[in-house]
Amino acid sequence: MKPFSELKSSYRIYLRAFTVDDAKTTHAWRIDDEVTETLVGRKYFVSPDYEKKWVNDAIFSPGNSVKLAVCFKDTHQHIGNAYFDNVDTFNQNAMFSLLIGEKSFWGKGIGTELTMLMLNYGFYEMNLKRIYSYQLKDNMGSIKVHDKCGFVQEGVLRKAVFKHGELVDLNVMGILKEEFDQKVMAMLEEKA
Repeated sequence: MKPFSELKSSYRIYLRAFTVDDAKTTHAWRIDDEVTETLVGRKYFVSPDYEKKWVNDAIFSPGNSVKLAVCFKDTHQHIGNAYFDNVDTFNQNAMFSLLIGEKSFWGKGIGTELTMLMLNYGFYEMNLKRIYSYQLKDNMGSIKVHDKCGFVQEGVLRKAVFKHGELVDLNVMGILKEEFDQKVMAMLEEKA
């Protein structure tokens, strides 16, 4: 999509495939409570060997998932991960999630750039028509990023995840391809 190329040219990040060496970085994030605090998944202990297997599986046996590394253009530093899980090619949808593991990049708009890159990839390279995402109900930062990128509120899954010793609600947001196209045009108009 040509209009997205204009938007993307100002982005500070890019996406790439995982490499085996990424396990060192992702392991450090996975054992950092501050990084995992707002993730939907449960806290569990991960050895460096387990993390190597997880990265190897992402590379060599992805199943119905796409897992990508997020890198900072200026330094090529691996700063986060982006995922499409539950990719359903028949119904043309997938679940999106992201992680900015390098805390020095928090609060700088990287999540918005990452989300837009993944939406463009999902809609224009994977031929998806709908992308959805879950956030912890109290993760306002993630909800704001999704909203800013054109996701709409679709509902709440009540007491759906055990987190911090209790069952908590999950926010459900989704975006359609035509809504993404409208968001790209609106973002370009804001920049003009």
